[in-house]
Amino acid sequence: MEKRNLKRMIQDLEALLAELKSEVYSDKEAYVHPWYEQTGNTPQSIPCEDDDGYAD
Repeated sequence: MEKRNLKRMIQDLEALLAELKSEVYSDKEAYVHPWYEQTGNTPQSIPCEDDDGYAD
């Protein structure tokens, strides 16, 4: 294949991937579990008291 054709194919694939990402991420229900919406709970990090005397 010619390099020109390969570059065009890569551009087309990147454009297609961007379109797919926008479709998936625009639908919040596709990646947010309904349990979090019903309870209002979201995963939270555990608070960590880092008092070991060393600068972080």
